[in-house]
Amino acid sequence: TLSSSPKMKKPFDKILIANRGEIACRVIRTAKRLGVKTVALYSDADGQSAVHAKMADEAYLIGTGPSPGESYLRGNEVLDIASKSGAQAIHPGYGFLSENSNFATQVSDANISFIGPPPSAILAMGSKSHSKKIMDDAGVPTTPGYHGDDQSPERLLHEAVTNVGFPLLIKATMGGGGKGMRLVWSESEFLPALESCRRESQAAFGDQNVILEKYLVHPRHIEIQIMADTHGNTAYLHERDCSLQRRHQKIIEEAPASDLPTEKRKMMGEMAVKAAQAVGYINAGTVEFLLDTKDDDGEFYFCEMNTRLQVEHPVTEMITNQDLVEWQLRIAAGEELPILDQGMIPCYGHAMEARIYAENPLKDFLPATGNVWHHRPPAEPNVGGVDVRVDTCIETGKDITMYYDPMISKLIVHGDNREDCREKLISALEEYQIAGVPSNIPFLIECAKHDVFSKPGAMNTGFLDEYGSDIKLRGKDELGSLEQAICALAVSLKIENRIHNANTASSASSRGPWSNSSGSWRIGGKIGRHERLLEPLHEGDSDGAKHQIKCISNHDGSFDMVLHSEEHPDVKRIITMNGKLDSECNLEVLIDGVRKESFTAIINENTKNGTITVSAWSSVSGRSETNVSFEMTFIHPLPIASDNRASSSSLSSMGSIGSFTMEAPMPGKVIRVNGKEGDDVMENEAVVVMEAMKMEHTVVAPISGKLEEINCAVGDIVNDGDILAILKVAKEEEKTGSNSKEMGSS
Repeated sequence: TLSSSPKMKKPFDKILIANRGEIACRVIRTAKRLGVKTVALYSDADGQSAVHAKMADEAYLIGTGPSPGESYLRGNEVLDIASKSGAQAIHPGYGFLSENSNFATQVSDANISFIGPPPSAILAMGSKSHSKKIMDDAGVPTTPGYHGDDQSPERLLHEAVTNVGFPLLIKATMGGGGKGMRLVWSESEFLPALESCRRESQAAFGDQNVILEKYLVHPRHIEIQIMADTHGNTAYLHERDCSLQRRHQKIIEEAPASDLPTEKRKMMGEMAVKAAQAVGYINAGTVEFLLDTKDDDGEFYFCEMNTRLQVEHPVTEMITNQDLVEWQLRIAAGEELPILDQGMIPCYGHAMEARIYAENPLKDFLPATGNVWHHRPPAEPNVGGVDVRVDTCIETGKDITMYYDPMISKLIVHGDNREDCREKLISALEEYQIAGVPSNIPFLIECAKHDVFSKPGAMNTGFLDEYGSDIKLRGKDELGSLEQAICALAVSLKIENRIHNANTASSASSRGPWSNSSGSWRIGGKIGRHERLLEPLHEGDSDGAKHQIKCISNHDGSFDMVLHSEEHPDVKRIITMNGKLDSECNLEVLIDGVRKESFTAIINENTKNGTITVSAWSSVSGRSETNVSFEMTFIHPLPIASDNRASSSSLSSMGSIGSFTMEAPMPGKVIRVNGKEGDDVMENEAVVVMEAMKMEHTVVAPISGKLEEINCAVGDIVNDGDILAILKVAKEEEKTGSNSKEMGSS
């Protein structure tokens, strides 16, 4: 998306991006196109090889540690680097310092341009209670609630019960992005939710104040992109529908909002402009509204204003063919809006954005960390795009750490109309390849395929509450026989070194101990056929030995795969598999000598725990009998060096008889421990509260019992799977409870 011609003057000579990740990459891309030099910052955790650091013309280490407080939130150091590097302006991105009015003031005081709104506007809109009052005075409709200064729990509870009513939302006044927000359905839930909300808000925003809002059941979340310059011009660049959410965090956004009456669309845009003008707003901002869906004439209410560029801004760029970052730079340099006439702002087709996260949908969407050992998006990343665009800070070999948001990328597509756009989104998601960490891609695909999502205007914020049970996902332990056989074939070809050079027509490059042109077949007919047992690594209490796959070699290089039928576990099924795996990870498969299938197969050997993992993606969407993508991990069949060799039993290790272990669901920091050794706890009672990736996660007792051991303390940094506590179960409950290490999180 381009806004300017090559002849236009560049707005600055050099800018600093006070951020990291994909938004830093996004700003750098526009700056390079405009001929503006860029300065990047990187933390200890990101390192100088971070994608955004490599894209910039200059990159500086910031801070003394990996966490945001030790790095990207150090405003004084950001200013020092800006001065040292000769940057004329600072772009804050989103998150971190982007909505910090004190930082914006410091930037201006240092005679550096802040590429964002004035501090007064940030301050006015940064407090949800203050902004509500301003909107009321400006005639912008607001949601009923309590926005007062008295923040005592007693007063808040009184307002909740007496004036607001349930259900209601507790929202951090300085919050955003779903953080510091709790939905409360009854009076009994209110005070625990308030405490949790305040704790999360303090950690994320340094402020504990909250507001209470009447919770609209299943509204649409419609937001308006506004732009304002220093010459008194304000315009809106249409709207976005962000109704598909999980726990108040957006999942798939689209523009424009479908099935919205023209008059309602215009009214919301004009109210957004009025809201911006009420606080003297300059630069890019987003005014968010909730549209009541209880009747056809649904009212809309001001929700909040985000005084920065939004994560989902690309869908607006796609339908307007405008570069919003360029608009930001030119406005900050004192120029007028590139388009002054509201009626001349274009709107072409339809766009959608899917946020791809490192998280496990099968484990309640717990954020994941680890090394991304394969990343191949459906379009070249960080270059823009007409139909498919990928904004990311991840590439093959990079780590996703516990210190920052677990976003992998943003996948944006554009179509002639909404249905065309939806189909492109599904196709692009199915083509997206990532391995090493779990992702929400399968979940996103199922959401986009859902009948309700396919209907214009039918989406609201309650979609997952109402239809979440329709989203069926399969785990590694639920693969079909054919998928298992394909993974077993890939492993067999790998360990026998039957890997062909993708650029030549030659046969395998090197041979394993049994290999020849016919694979691992041995002289002696059926008696001499080599057999290899592959043992899948199963999660939970599953017995891996029961799911072993026997690979029997044939003289033509194929294998008879003997495995258990998914329909009848006691019945064994034999699938004859032949194939060719090349050095570019292309796997050609011949099934039972008849059917051909093609896959991308990425194989990772983990010498640390003695496993081998196959991640596969079908090359022809919709025509294979397999899932579009699937993954399987085996105990490595060869004797490799290992620090901690896995076994199927090790994954279901439990405490002693009558004991339950409570494990960390992810890497993170322990911020609260409830109780001490010897205390009695009830089933589902919170035992440990962790903080990871800027969110709280509560580890609860899986059953009533006594805390036998507590193996963590407040402030501890723990890894995924670390035993936090051991629960001794009462004898009468041992008879009915099953030994399990599982726990809940919220």
